[in-house]
Amino acid sequence: MKLAISATPVVANFAPILFQGDIEEAFAKGAEYGYEGIELHLREAHDIDWDKTLETTRQYSLPVMAIGTGAGARMDGLTFTDADITVREKALQRIEEHMKLAKLLDASIIIGSMNGNIAGNQNAKKYHLECLKKCCQLASGANVTVLIEPLNRYESDWLNTVDETLEIIEKVNSNNLKYLADTFHMNIEEASIIDSLKKAGEKLGYVHLVDSNRQIPGNGHLLFDKILRTLIDINFDGPISFECLPVPDRETASVSAIEYIKKLMSLLQMDK
Repeated sequence: MKLAISATPVVANFAPILFQGDIEEAFAKGAEYGYEGIELHLREAHDIDWDKTLETTRQYSLPVMAIGTGAGARMDGLTFTDADITVREKALQRIEEHMKLAKLLDASIIIGSMNGNIAGNQNAKKYHLECLKKCCQLASGANVTVLIEPLNRYESDWLNTVDETLEIIEKVNSNNLKYLADTFHMNIEEASIIDSLKKAGEKLGYVHLVDSNRQIPGNGHLLFDKILRTLIDINFDGPISFECLPVPDRETASVSAIEYIKKLMSLLQMDK
């Protein structure tokens, strides 16, 4: 399991992203703090210089693990469930550009907010499935993994649980579609985070470790020793990132997050 710092070139203090600002600085600081990867959040794929970013990953030996696409939904209203076909097509076009960048950087693509809402639209789930299948077809051609992330009920009116997510993964039936588990959302929606992770099993492709208050692990009440033990027990070896609020500031949060989790992982290895 490799630990990744979340980063975005957009400064938005309300966003649960640790490093907000200059991306090259995010790589430099991530390497300094001991991270093994970057989770990059972009509104549009060309918000950054592709060639320069690739060069930066090599310079710091810090790969981009995944590209977050939620800003396209939150800022531009692009989702896979919109009743307007032109909006859905624009959403797919946006993802296709992200996909090209993901192929270049050997990264995965996260689909969270772009899953959209379904209230008042009886065809929403059908639209979503059609878009997600097209998305996975594009990803397959680019050899990119798609990570579908369920959100909590206060951010999405459907697709909130691991059961719903696994059902969609089964319907899409694509080897490159995996489940992204976010412990903040799971703490709201799942009866048991542990049981849900076990249920996901080999379908689990990526994990966001976030505490109950959306801050870094250790700042809330979630039991991350048990969560990490479960990930070890199910043989999860994918990326782990911290999609957390930068509280009290980005440096303190970034350093404290990795130190806390590395300490827990070390203790768990000693217990084996």
